[in-house]
Amino acid sequence: MRKIVAHCLLVLSAAFVLVALAACAASPESSGTAPEQAGEQKSFTPSLDTNTKTSISVVGSYDNFEALEAEFDKFNEFYPNVELNYTKVDDYNNLISTALSSDDAPDIYFAQDFMLESNKYAVLFEHAEDLSDPALNIDLSCVRPSLLCKDKTGACPMAPIFASTSGVLVNEDLFKKEGISIPTNYEELLAACDAFNKAGYPTPILNYNVPSSYGNLVGELMYGDASKNPQMVEKLNKLDPSAGEYMRPVLEKVADMMKRGCINLDVCNELKDGYNELILRFFEGDIPMALCSADTASGTAKRESLSEAFTANPFSYALYPLTLTDEGACLLDKPSVQFAVNKDSENLDMANEFMRFLMSPQELNDIARAKHLLTVTPDIAYDGLYAPFSTIDPTRIISTHEVGLKDEATIQYRVAAYMVANGEASIDEAIAGFGTYTL
Repeated sequence: MRKIVAHCLLVLSAAFVLVALAACAASPESSGTAPEQAGEQKSFTPSLDTNTKTSISVVGSYDNFEALEAEFDKFNEFYPNVELNYTKVDDYNNLISTALSSDDAPDIYFAQDFMLESNKYAVLFEHAEDLSDPALNIDLSCVRPSLLCKDKTGACPMAPIFASTSGVLVNEDLFKKEGISIPTNYEELLAACDAFNKAGYPTPILNYNVPSSYGNLVGELMYGDASKNPQMVEKLNKLDPSAGEYMRPVLEKVADMMKRGCINLDVCNELKDGYNELILRFFEGDIPMALCSADTASGTAKRESLSEAFTANPFSYALYPLTLTDEGACLLDKPSVQFAVNKDSENLDMANEFMRFLMSPQELNDIARAKHLLTVTPDIAYDGLYAPFSTIDPTRIISTHEVGLKDEATIQYRVAAYMVANGEASIDEAIAGFGTYTL
Protein backbone atom coordinates (compact mmCIF):
# COMPACT_ATOMS: atom_id res chain seq x y z
CA MET A 1 0.00 0.00 0.00
CA ARG A 2 1.30 3.40 -0.86
CA LYS A 3 2.44 5.76 1.87
CA ILE A 4 2.28 9.55 1.97
CA VAL A 5 4.59 12.12 3.50
CA ALA A 6 2.89 15.49 3.47
CA HIS A 7 3.92 19.05 4.23
CA CYS A 8 1.14 21.51 4.69
CA LEU A 9 0.06 24.79 6.23
CA LEU A 10 -2.98 24.61 8.47
CA VAL A 11 -5.08 27.65 9.23
CA LEU A 12 -7.68 28.03 11.91
CA SER A 13 -10.64 27.27 9.71
CA ALA A 14 -11.77 23.69 10.22
CA ALA A 15 -12.48 23.30 6.55
CA PHE A 16 -8.90 24.09 5.63
CA VAL A 17 -7.67 21.67 8.29
CA LEU A 18 -9.49 18.88 6.51
CA VAL A 19 -7.94 19.80 3.17
CA ALA A 20 -4.46 20.25 4.63
CA LEU A 21 -4.35 16.88 6.30
CA ALA A 22 -4.84 15.30 2.91
CA ALA A 23 -2.32 17.48 1.05
CA CYS A 24 0.96 15.99 -0.13
CA ALA A 25 4.37 17.46 -0.83
CA ALA A 26 7.31 15.19 -0.19
CA SER A 27 10.52 16.55 1.29
CA PRO A 28 13.98 14.96 1.70
CA GLU A 29 15.59 13.97 4.97
CA SER A 30 19.07 13.30 6.20
CA SER A 31 19.40 9.72 7.28
CA GLY A 32 22.10 7.45 8.53
CA THR A 33 22.77 3.87 7.56
CA ALA A 34 20.98 1.40 9.79
CA PRO A 35 22.17 -2.14 10.45
CA GLU A 36 20.81 -4.98 8.33
CA GLN A 37 17.29 -5.99 9.22
CA ALA A 38 17.65 -9.74 8.62
CA GLY A 39 15.22 -11.66 10.77
CA GLU A 40 14.52 -8.75 13.11
CA GLN A 41 10.82 -8.46 12.29
CA LYS A 42 10.05 -11.98 13.48
CA SER A 43 9.59 -10.73 17.05
CA PHE A 44 6.46 -8.80 16.03
CA THR A 45 3.33 -10.89 15.63
CA PRO A 46 0.26 -9.22 14.14
CA SER A 47 -2.76 -9.26 16.43
CA LEU A 48 -5.30 -8.11 13.82
CA ASP A 49 -6.45 -9.48 10.49
CA THR A 50 -3.50 -8.85 8.16
CA ASN A 51 -5.89 -8.34 5.25
CA THR A 52 -7.47 -5.34 6.97
CA LYS A 53 -7.86 -2.40 4.60
CA THR A 54 -7.70 0.98 6.34
CA SER A 55 -5.54 4.07 6.71
CA ILE A 56 -3.53 5.64 9.51
CA SER A 57 -2.69 9.35 9.60
CA VAL A 58 0.14 10.81 11.65
CA VAL A 59 0.57 14.57 12.08
CA GLY A 60 3.48 16.45 13.61
CA SER A 61 5.86 19.37 13.40
CA TYR A 62 8.79 17.73 11.58
CA ASP A 63 9.59 18.92 8.06
CA ASN A 64 11.45 15.76 7.11
CA PHE A 65 10.42 12.37 8.38
CA GLU A 66 11.73 9.72 6.03
CA ALA A 67 12.75 7.73 9.10
CA LEU A 68 9.05 7.27 9.89
CA GLU A 69 8.36 6.43 6.26
CA ALA A 70 10.83 3.54 6.58
CA GLU A 71 8.80 2.26 9.54
CA PHE A 72 5.65 2.53 7.44
CA ASP A 73 7.33 0.28 4.85
CA LYS A 74 8.19 -2.33 7.46
CA PHE A 75 4.70 -2.24 8.97
CA ASN A 76 3.25 -2.77 5.50
CA GLU A 77 5.12 -6.07 5.32
CA PHE A 78 2.61 -7.29 7.92
CA TYR A 79 -0.38 -5.19 6.87
CA PRO A 80 -0.05 -4.57 3.12
CA ASN A 81 -3.51 -3.02 2.81
CA VAL A 82 -2.98 -0.32 5.44
CA GLU A 83 -2.20 3.11 4.02
CA LEU A 84 -0.02 5.19 6.33
CA ASN A 85 0.62 8.88 5.86
CA TYR A 86 2.48 11.61 7.68
CA THR A 87 1.54 15.30 7.52
CA LYS A 88 3.72 18.17 8.68
CA VAL A 89 1.55 20.88 10.25
CA ASP A 90 2.90 24.43 10.23
CA ASP A 91 2.39 26.28 13.53
CA TYR A 92 1.72 22.86 15.01
CA ASN A 93 1.41 23.85 18.68
CA ASN A 94 -1.31 26.37 17.93
CA LEU A 95 -3.25 24.30 15.42
CA ILE A 96 -3.16 20.71 16.63
CA SER A 97 -6.16 21.25 18.91
CA THR A 98 -8.15 22.45 15.90
CA ALA A 99 -7.09 19.39 13.91
CA LEU A 100 -8.16 17.02 16.69
CA SER A 101 -11.57 18.67 16.88
CA SER A 102 -12.14 18.35 13.13
CA ASP A 103 -14.13 15.63 11.37
CA ASP A 104 -10.88 14.31 9.88
CA ALA A 105 -8.80 14.18 13.05
CA PRO A 106 -5.43 12.38 12.93
CA ASP A 107 -5.01 8.90 14.33
CA ILE A 108 -1.56 9.60 15.82
CA TYR A 109 -0.11 13.00 16.68
CA PHE A 110 2.89 14.66 18.33
CA ALA A 111 2.61 15.65 22.00
CA GLN A 112 5.11 17.08 24.48
CA ASP A 113 5.47 16.83 28.23
CA PHE A 114 5.21 20.61 28.77
CA MET A 115 1.74 20.45 27.22
CA LEU A 116 0.49 18.34 30.13
CA GLU A 117 0.66 21.32 32.48
CA SER A 118 -1.11 23.78 30.19
CA ASN A 119 -4.86 24.27 29.77
CA LYS A 120 -4.10 25.41 26.24
CA TYR A 121 -3.39 21.80 25.26
CA ALA A 122 -6.11 20.10 27.30
CA VAL A 123 -7.79 18.86 24.11
CA LEU A 124 -4.69 16.86 23.17
CA PHE A 125 -4.94 14.76 26.30
CA GLU A 126 -8.71 14.51 26.31
CA HIS A 127 -8.24 12.62 23.05
CA ALA A 128 -5.12 10.66 24.07
CA GLU A 129 -5.16 6.92 24.58
CA ASP A 130 -3.50 5.60 27.76
CA LEU A 131 -0.62 3.75 26.12
CA SER A 132 0.24 2.05 29.41
CA ASP A 133 -3.09 0.19 29.45
CA PRO A 134 -2.08 -3.52 29.65
CA ALA A 135 -4.91 -4.41 27.26
CA LEU A 136 -3.05 -2.61 24.45
CA ASN A 137 0.06 -4.77 24.91
CA ILE A 138 2.35 -1.85 23.99
CA ASP A 139 5.81 -2.49 25.44
CA LEU A 140 6.83 0.74 27.16
CA SER A 141 9.46 -1.14 29.18
CA CYS A 142 11.89 -0.83 26.24
CA VAL A 143 12.04 2.94 26.87
CA ARG A 144 14.35 4.53 29.44
CA PRO A 145 12.12 5.25 32.48
CA SER A 146 13.46 8.81 32.62
CA LEU A 147 11.68 9.57 29.34
CA LEU A 148 8.19 8.28 30.11
CA CYS A 149 5.74 11.08 30.82
CA LYS A 150 2.66 10.36 32.90
CA ASP A 151 -0.34 12.50 33.78
CA LYS A 152 -1.71 13.07 37.28
CA THR A 153 -3.67 9.82 37.16
CA GLY A 154 -0.60 7.78 36.27
CA ALA A 155 -1.68 7.24 32.68
CA CYS A 156 0.87 7.46 29.88
CA PRO A 157 -0.75 9.58 27.14
CA MET A 158 2.31 9.65 24.88
CA ALA A 159 5.29 7.49 24.04
CA PRO A 160 8.75 8.90 23.28
CA ILE A 161 10.12 8.14 19.83
CA PHE A 162 13.29 10.27 19.96
CA ALA A 163 15.27 11.77 22.83
CA SER A 164 17.60 14.74 23.05
CA THR A 165 20.24 16.06 25.41
CA SER A 166 22.91 18.75 25.64
CA GLY A 167 26.62 18.32 25.14
CA VAL A 168 29.62 19.20 23.01
CA LEU A 169 30.64 17.93 19.61
CA VAL A 170 34.23 16.82 20.14
CA ASN A 171 36.86 16.64 17.41
CA GLU A 172 38.49 13.49 18.77
CA ASP A 173 41.41 13.71 16.36
CA LEU A 174 42.43 17.13 17.70
CA PHE A 175 42.50 15.82 21.26
CA LYS A 176 44.67 12.90 20.13
CA LYS A 177 46.95 15.17 18.10
CA GLU A 178 47.58 17.50 21.06
CA GLY A 179 47.74 14.71 23.64
CA ILE A 180 44.85 16.22 25.60
CA SER A 181 42.32 14.09 27.46
CA ILE A 182 38.66 14.64 26.67
CA PRO A 183 37.36 16.25 29.89
CA THR A 184 35.15 14.35 32.30
CA ASN A 185 34.84 17.04 35.00
CA TYR A 186 35.20 20.80 35.35
CA GLU A 187 38.89 20.91 36.27
CA GLU A 188 39.73 18.74 33.27
CA LEU A 189 37.63 21.02 31.08
CA LEU A 190 39.57 24.08 32.22
CA ALA A 191 42.87 22.27 31.69
CA ALA A 192 41.87 21.21 28.17
CA CYS A 193 40.76 24.72 27.24
CA ASP A 194 44.02 26.16 28.56
CA ALA A 195 46.05 23.65 26.54
CA PHE A 196 44.16 24.41 23.32
CA ASN A 197 44.57 28.14 23.85
CA LYS A 198 48.32 27.71 24.33
CA ALA A 199 48.42 25.63 21.15
CA GLY A 200 46.84 28.54 19.23
CA TYR A 201 43.37 27.22 18.40
CA PRO A 202 40.69 29.84 17.57
CA THR A 203 38.49 28.88 20.51
CA PRO A 204 38.45 25.79 22.71
CA ILE A 205 34.63 25.81 22.74
CA LEU A 206 32.42 27.11 19.96
CA ASN A 207 28.96 28.40 20.89
CA TYR A 208 26.27 30.20 18.96
CA ASN A 209 26.29 33.41 20.98
CA VAL A 210 22.58 34.07 21.57
CA PRO A 211 20.70 33.67 24.88
CA SER A 212 18.79 30.53 23.88
CA SER A 213 22.00 28.61 23.16
CA TYR A 214 23.30 29.03 26.69
CA GLY A 215 20.92 26.34 27.83
CA ASN A 216 23.40 23.85 26.39
CA LEU A 217 26.08 25.30 28.67
CA VAL A 218 24.20 25.67 31.95
CA GLY A 219 21.51 22.99 31.59
CA GLU A 220 23.29 20.30 33.59
CA LEU A 221 23.90 22.61 36.56
CA MET A 222 20.42 24.13 36.37
CA TYR A 223 18.55 20.82 36.26
CA GLY A 224 21.02 19.11 38.57
CA ASP A 225 20.51 21.67 41.31
CA ALA A 226 16.75 21.74 40.81
CA SER A 227 16.45 17.95 40.90
CA LYS A 228 17.65 17.98 44.50
CA ASN A 229 15.37 20.77 45.70
CA PRO A 230 11.59 20.73 45.01
CA GLN A 231 11.20 24.05 46.84
CA MET A 232 13.69 25.55 44.41
CA VAL A 233 11.63 24.32 41.46
CA GLU A 234 8.46 25.83 42.90
CA LYS A 235 10.05 29.24 43.44
CA LEU A 236 11.76 29.25 40.06
CA ASN A 237 8.53 28.35 38.27
CA LYS A 238 6.68 31.14 40.04
CA LEU A 239 9.47 33.53 38.98
CA ASP A 240 9.81 34.57 42.61
CA PRO A 241 12.40 37.39 42.59
CA SER A 242 14.24 35.75 45.50
CA ALA A 243 14.77 32.64 43.36
CA GLY A 244 17.35 34.53 41.33
CA GLU A 245 19.90 33.64 43.96
CA TYR A 246 19.68 30.01 42.83
CA MET A 247 21.44 31.10 39.63
CA ARG A 248 24.57 32.30 41.43
CA PRO A 249 26.62 29.04 41.31
CA VAL A 250 25.76 28.64 37.63
CA LEU A 251 26.66 32.20 36.72
CA GLU A 252 29.91 31.97 38.68
CA LYS A 253 30.92 29.01 36.51
CA VAL A 254 30.04 30.94 33.36
CA ALA A 255 32.09 33.93 34.50
CA ASP A 256 35.00 31.66 35.39
CA MET A 257 34.94 29.97 31.98
CA MET A 258 34.98 33.30 30.21
CA LYS A 259 37.83 34.53 32.38
CA ARG A 260 39.82 31.36 31.61
CA GLY A 261 39.32 31.81 27.86
CA CYS A 262 37.17 28.72 27.29
CA ILE A 263 34.94 30.55 24.79
CA ASN A 264 36.25 33.15 22.35
CA LEU A 265 33.23 35.30 21.56
CA ASP A 266 34.91 36.91 18.54
CA VAL A 267 34.91 33.49 16.85
CA CYS A 268 31.42 32.61 18.08
CA ASN A 269 29.93 35.87 16.85
CA GLU A 270 30.87 34.96 13.28
CA LEU A 271 28.12 32.31 13.30
CA LYS A 272 24.84 33.26 11.66
CA ASP A 273 22.89 30.39 13.21
CA GLY A 274 23.36 27.63 15.74
CA TYR A 275 22.65 24.75 13.39
CA ASN A 276 24.04 24.77 9.84
CA GLU A 277 26.66 27.46 10.48
CA LEU A 278 27.81 25.91 13.76
CA ILE A 279 28.20 22.45 12.23
CA LEU A 280 30.05 23.70 9.16
CA ARG A 281 32.39 25.82 11.30
CA PHE A 282 33.11 22.78 13.46
CA PHE A 283 33.87 20.80 10.30
CA GLU A 284 36.65 23.25 9.41
CA GLY A 285 38.72 21.02 11.68
CA ASP A 286 40.30 23.58 14.01
CA ILE A 287 37.57 23.67 16.68
CA PRO A 288 38.07 21.20 19.56
CA MET A 289 34.52 21.42 20.99
CA ALA A 290 31.18 22.89 19.89
CA LEU A 291 28.27 23.34 22.30
CA CYS A 292 25.00 21.99 20.95
CA SER A 293 21.97 19.80 21.55
CA ALA A 294 21.45 16.34 20.12
CA ASP A 295 18.90 17.92 17.77
CA THR A 296 21.73 19.99 16.27
CA ALA A 297 24.20 17.12 16.34
CA SER A 298 21.70 15.08 14.32
CA GLY A 299 22.43 17.33 11.34
CA THR A 300 26.12 16.46 11.15
CA ALA A 301 25.95 13.41 8.87
CA LYS A 302 24.09 15.27 6.14
CA ARG A 303 26.57 18.14 6.26
CA GLU A 304 29.79 16.15 6.04
CA SER A 305 29.59 16.16 2.24
CA LEU A 306 28.65 19.86 2.24
CA SER A 307 31.89 20.82 3.94
CA GLU A 308 34.87 21.06 1.60
CA ALA A 309 37.19 21.11 4.61
CA PHE A 310 35.72 17.96 6.12
CA THR A 311 35.62 16.18 2.76
CA ALA A 312 39.31 16.95 2.25
CA ASN A 313 40.35 16.13 5.82
CA PRO A 314 37.71 14.04 7.60
CA PHE A 315 38.07 13.45 11.34
CA SER A 316 36.43 11.43 14.08
CA TYR A 317 33.85 13.21 16.19
CA ALA A 318 31.04 12.43 18.61
CA LEU A 319 28.70 14.21 21.00
CA TYR A 320 30.09 14.13 24.54
CA PRO A 321 28.57 15.22 27.84
CA LEU A 322 29.81 18.58 29.11
CA THR A 323 30.06 19.02 32.84
CA LEU A 324 30.70 22.11 34.92
CA THR A 325 30.97 20.08 38.13
CA ASP A 326 33.71 17.98 39.67
CA GLU A 327 31.32 15.07 40.24
CA GLY A 328 31.35 13.98 36.61
CA ALA A 329 28.94 14.21 33.73
CA CYS A 330 25.19 13.66 33.66
CA LEU A 331 22.78 12.74 30.93
CA LEU A 332 20.02 15.32 30.68
CA ASP A 333 17.33 13.03 29.32
CA LYS A 334 14.77 14.98 27.31
CA PRO A 335 11.93 13.51 25.24
CA SER A 336 12.20 15.03 21.78
CA VAL A 337 9.35 13.61 19.70
CA GLN A 338 6.47 11.77 21.35
CA PHE A 339 3.48 10.06 19.76
CA ALA A 340 -0.04 10.12 21.18
CA VAL A 341 -2.89 7.99 19.83
CA ASN A 342 -6.30 9.53 19.29
CA LYS A 343 -8.64 7.32 21.33
CA ASP A 344 -11.57 8.64 19.28
CA SER A 345 -9.99 7.50 16.03
CA GLU A 346 -12.13 5.45 13.65
CA ASN A 347 -8.96 3.41 13.05
CA LEU A 348 -8.07 3.01 16.73
CA ASP A 349 -7.22 -0.69 16.68
CA MET A 350 -4.79 -0.29 13.79
CA ALA A 351 -3.30 2.89 15.26
CA ASN A 352 -2.58 1.02 18.48
CA GLU A 353 -1.23 -1.88 16.44
CA PHE A 354 1.24 0.44 14.71
CA MET A 355 2.35 1.76 18.10
CA ARG A 356 2.77 -1.80 19.36
CA PHE A 357 4.95 -2.48 16.31
CA LEU A 358 6.99 0.71 16.73
CA MET A 359 7.57 0.38 20.48
CA SER A 360 10.26 -2.27 20.32
CA PRO A 361 14.01 -1.90 20.91
CA GLN A 362 14.86 -2.66 17.28
CA GLU A 363 12.35 -0.30 15.69
CA LEU A 364 13.04 2.55 18.11
CA ASN A 365 16.79 2.15 17.64
CA ASP A 366 16.43 2.01 13.87
CA ILE A 367 14.19 5.06 13.54
CA ALA A 368 16.48 7.06 15.85
CA ARG A 369 19.57 6.08 13.90
CA ALA A 370 17.89 6.91 10.60
CA LYS A 371 16.99 10.34 11.96
CA HIS A 372 20.42 10.53 13.66
CA LEU A 373 18.79 11.38 16.99
CA LEU A 374 19.31 9.87 20.42
CA THR A 375 17.45 6.60 20.86
CA VAL A 376 14.91 6.31 23.68
CA THR A 377 16.02 2.76 24.54
CA PRO A 378 18.86 1.95 26.96
CA ASP A 379 21.05 1.14 23.94
CA ILE A 380 22.38 4.71 23.67
CA ALA A 381 25.49 3.59 21.77
CA TYR A 382 23.39 2.17 18.92
CA ASP A 383 24.32 5.33 17.02
CA GLY A 384 28.03 5.93 17.61
CA LEU A 385 27.49 9.69 17.57
CA TYR A 386 26.07 9.40 21.09
CA ALA A 387 28.24 6.53 22.36
CA PRO A 388 30.04 8.70 24.98
CA PHE A 389 26.73 9.04 26.86
CA SER A 390 26.34 5.28 27.13
CA THR A 391 28.99 5.06 29.88
CA ILE A 392 27.20 7.45 32.23
CA ASP A 393 26.07 5.81 35.46
CA PRO A 394 22.25 5.40 35.54
CA THR A 395 22.19 7.29 38.84
CA ARG A 396 23.45 10.36 36.96
CA ILE A 397 20.60 10.46 34.48
CA ILE A 398 18.43 13.54 35.04
CA SER A 399 14.90 13.42 33.66
CA THR A 400 14.09 16.98 32.63
CA HIS A 401 10.32 16.47 32.70
CA GLU A 402 10.47 14.90 36.15
CA VAL A 403 12.38 17.90 37.48
CA GLY A 404 9.51 20.02 36.22
CA LEU A 405 11.16 23.35 35.42
CA LYS A 406 8.90 25.43 33.21
CA ASP A 407 10.28 27.08 30.11
CA GLU A 408 9.85 30.53 31.66
CA ALA A 409 12.21 29.52 34.48
CA THR A 410 14.90 28.10 32.20
CA ILE A 411 14.78 31.28 30.11
CA GLN A 412 15.92 33.24 33.18
CA TYR A 413 19.08 31.10 33.39
CA ARG A 414 19.80 31.25 29.68
CA VAL A 415 19.48 35.02 29.40
CA ALA A 416 21.40 35.65 32.62
CA ALA A 417 24.23 33.37 31.47
CA TYR A 418 24.37 35.17 28.12
CA MET A 419 24.55 38.57 29.83
CA VAL A 420 27.34 37.48 32.17
CA ALA A 421 29.28 35.77 29.37
CA ASN A 422 29.07 38.89 27.19
CA GLY A 423 29.91 41.32 29.97
CA GLU A 424 26.49 42.96 29.78
CA ALA A 425 25.84 42.40 33.48
CA SER A 426 27.70 41.41 36.61
CA ILE A 427 26.58 38.28 38.42
CA ASP A 428 24.70 40.36 40.97
CA GLU A 429 23.02 42.43 38.27
CA ALA A 430 21.98 39.33 36.33
CA ILE A 431 20.51 37.80 39.48
CA ALA A 432 18.61 41.00 40.25
CA GLY A 433 16.89 40.74 36.87
CA PHE A 434 15.48 37.27 37.54
CA GLY A 435 11.87 37.04 36.47
CA THR A 436 12.10 39.81 33.89
CA TYR A 437 13.93 37.98 31.11
CA THR A 438 12.32 36.85 27.84
CA LEU A 439 13.61 35.37 24.61
